[in-house]
Amino acid sequence: MTALTDLIEQLAPAVMACDANDLQALATVHSLLQLVTRQASELPAADAAAGRVGKCADNGATLIERIMLREVDDTAKSLQQVLNVVDEMQRLVRGEVWSAPENVAAPMGQAQTAPATTAVQGEAESDLIRADDAPLVAEFIGEARTHIESAEGAVLKVEEHPEDLESVNAIFRSFHTIKGVAGFLNLKQIGSVAHAAESLLDPARKGSLVLTPPAIDVILETIDFMKAMITALEQALTSNQPIAAQPGMAGLLERLDDCTKGKAIAKRPAKASGGTETTREDGEKSAAPAAGTASPGTASGGTTAETTVKISTDRLDSLIDMIGELVIAESMVRQDVILLAGDNQRLARNSSHLGKITRALQELSMSMRMVPIQGVFQKMTRLVRDLARKAGKEIDLVVTGGETELDRNVVEAIGDPLVHMIRNSVDHGIETPEARQKAGKLAAGRVELQARHQGGNIVISIGDDGKGLDKKRILKKAMDAGLVRDGQELSEPEIFALIFHPGLSTAEKITDVSGRGVGMDVVRKNIDALRGRIEITSTEGQGTRFVIKLPLTLAVIDGLVVKVGTERYILPMTSVEQSLRPAAGQISTVHGRGEVCLIRGSLLPLTRLHRLFNVTPKQEDPTKALTVIVQDNQRRGAILVDELLGQQQVVIKSLGERIGNIRGVSGGAIL
Repeated sequence: MTALTDLIEQLAPAVMACDANDLQALATVHSLLQLVTRQASELPAADAAAGRVGKCADNGATLIERIMLREVDDTAKSLQQVLNVVDEMQRLVRGEVWSAPENVAAPMGQAQTAPATTAVQGEAESDLIRADDAPLVAEFIGEARTHIESAEGAVLKVEEHPEDLESVNAIFRSFHTIKGVAGFLNLKQIGSVAHAAESLLDPARKGSLVLTPPAIDVILETIDFMKAMITALEQALTSNQPIAAQPGMAGLLERLDDCTKGKAIAKRPAKASGGTETTREDGEKSAAPAAGTASPGTASGGTTAETTVKISTDRLDSLIDMIGELVIAESMVRQDVILLAGDNQRLARNSSHLGKITRALQELSMSMRMVPIQGVFQKMTRLVRDLARKAGKEIDLVVTGGETELDRNVVEAIGDPLVHMIRNSVDHGIETPEARQKAGKLAAGRVELQARHQGGNIVISIGDDGKGLDKKRILKKAMDAGLVRDGQELSEPEIFALIFHPGLSTAEKITDVSGRGVGMDVVRKNIDALRGRIEITSTEGQGTRFVIKLPLTLAVIDGLVVKVGTERYILPMTSVEQSLRPAAGQISTVHGRGEVCLIRGSLLPLTRLHRLFNVTPKQEDPTKALTVIVQDNQRRGAILVDELLGQQQVVIKSLGERIGNIRGVSGGAIL
């Protein structure tokens, strides 16, 4: 212990003399820390202090590596953390920090039967987060989630191409970084799991171990476990409560150790053709990343890295709200200028220039909220992989358009609807390999997930080549549930739309994946909340396709401004099909349905806007007014207005709790 103590005493001045740009000094400190680790490992296993010194030195060496690789934002803070680690090692060897030998955690790689009690005394994961560490922990949570997401994408790529060492390196780097930072913040559970995963990946990246399908499963299980630990850490940080220990850690560590020792051996996963994901009945499977994306941890050739600054989403939302207010204020000033300026060309010119700047600022602020949908699509890739294995089916997943960008809030909200729809495609849509072969199809089913821009909207499409929707079965279920009257005629889109009613399921049996009649109603509700619509096309025996159309952003909409009497109303352009002046023969009254308008062979319900809002119109006669044809999901209708004032982008505001919900009104805007 004397030699170790002398070595540690050399570290403090060496760290204090370090400069982030002095690679030689950093390398010297790194070598000293590695030497401490080796000397500590040579001491008796019963020496608790030596074990802790070794862990501290290992963590310090990891952070020095990150500083040298420019992987930290604040090098001064990171060097201070290294100095804190050295100080802790000094107190350990001096006997100022004591821990009973029987409480020392089992060496990494050995099974730990009680993770909550094997931690070193005073370092249990259930401890409160220190106030001084809170800002660092908050930053760590965001970084850890980014690393976990990158690792998950790389794992799915390695599953298809086990020889892809760059992706293996990307996974290793993610766990290595998480382990290092977790060590400094005394997050023992997170550090232990990351270290065990790192131990499995290290020989794989060196080429001495092949990541077999069982090993891939364990790594994905580790990623899920890590997500749960990060969530528990975040909850502890926000509530100022002890960090909740995650059950099942000992078993996970044991499985990781088994894979590291090569106990779990299986054939190499079969590759899918055409860059798709394939999940096979015997557990061999592969996953392809979305088209057009680079593998995690690598940059596309010929591109330069952008300089980025982290900013709180609350601040960003506040900035965008204020810019929205600026747009409204500029619009009000512009109206006054139009009324008061007269022939003052200079004032009109300056007002026009202000309008251009305001619009450019608005577009720039909206682009700041735009994020690729790739993250959501990656989760769907993982979901298909797991569901196909559970259902004993072979699935080829084709993902395109992952680089398509849309509003961050829309990306966060679209995840749940996609999960339900992918579940239904895999569980209800795609048949078993045997059934597909009997029907003359390929044994492997195909699910397509696409995203693209179309006008001012984002279009997301989920299609499969399964058995399609059974219209007769849907109608029978709907009639049994009282949703459809006997003899009532419904169009094909209306029949398909029945699956969105709560409790209506056509599944022949209930599984733990789907079949209870819940899920599709959630899809409809969430998409309605996003001011979007969903369309279904299906051919029995050939497959089904769901098409979701969403606005790019929730803060601003393209609207059609109409006038009724002296009042102005805005209809979302995403819902407007066309406008026309109907002839006398197109308007009629149908018993039980009220006024209808005949448009291209379809009878559409006619809504007189002046009656809905109790205003006096300029025209009561529909043949002298205008009719706007609108669509909401599978429903279409005609709205009678006096005139069209034009199309305009408007900032939408909710009416507030005092006013509450008003029939026909979703919000207000200042033009």
